[in-house]
Amino acid sequence: MHDVVIIGAGPAGFTAALYTARAGLKTALFGITKNSNAYKAHLIENYFGLESISGPDLMARGLAQAQRFGTEFVEREILDMKIAEDGTFEVRDSELVDYKSKALIIASGLGFKPSGIRNEQKFLGKGVSFCVTCDGFFFKGKSVALLGSTNYAGEEALQMLSYTPHVTVLSHGKEFSFTPAVRTALEERGVFLQETPRITTFDGGDSLEKLIFADGSERSFDGVFMALGVASAGDFATKLGLERTGPQNAFIVADPRTGETAIPGIYAAGDCTGGNAQASKSSGEGCNAAMSVIKFVKGVAAYVDYA
Repeated sequence: MHDVVIIGAGPAGFTAALYTARAGLKTALFGITKNSNAYKAHLIENYFGLESISGPDLMARGLAQAQRFGTEFVEREILDMKIAEDGTFEVRDSELVDYKSKALIIASGLGFKPSGIRNEQKFLGKGVSFCVTCDGFFFKGKSVALLGSTNYAGEEALQMLSYTPHVTVLSHGKEFSFTPAVRTALEERGVFLQETPRITTFDGGDSLEKLIFADGSERSFDGVFMALGVASAGDFATKLGLERTGPQNAFIVADPRTGETAIPGIYAAGDCTGGNAQASKSSGEGCNAAMSVIKFVKGVAAYVDYA
């Protein structure tokens, strides 16, 4: 059991891990550093105390600093998370390894992946969905497609098997990039994997009936679940029942002073909360969330420097 699991290998996540690990909390940090927007910055010249630094160099320094105080860094995606019956939190990574923690900080950025498929909004809630945990129940025994090529799509497909055996993953014009563990689980449980051309149109009457591909071919499904790219903060918020806001409901609602969400023990920081997409802002929110976690886990009313 970890004291805190932090999701996101960027300025918010690294700062949060630095504070929680330095305070003696058993800290696990998950994420792919190269996926961070800060990592992709060619040059950063407006970060306090640094004249000029590249994104990769800043991220490398942040990780080393957090690890120096005992942070366990797991360079994997998080595919799923849930609240356990005892009020703790469970997360699953891309090797299908599960971790438990007393507190959770979501600092995974946005990662919103619009599909660009015609009629997506028209059939949203009428055959098109973004959350197996939320809507899988409505497709019991029906023919369902998961749209995506990554581990996230694979994990959503495995969850969908709880409701129907008729599950297909369509790659939407890309090659599948599953880890061996995810691919093996999909194959062993009979999920049909198909690398397809891009889907251009969702079609039907009052509800979704079929998909039309770029080569003109068609496939009929009762439902489609969107799982493009990697799991984003918005996906996690939906699974956990957190309040969301902003365009496409992409942002998690959290107290900007504390990082607290509406669910005790869950905190959010960085780009996933909205506002200015700046490394300094994300780092500050990571600090706020971490200090709240320290008080929450230790059961104290005020933060002190525990190092």
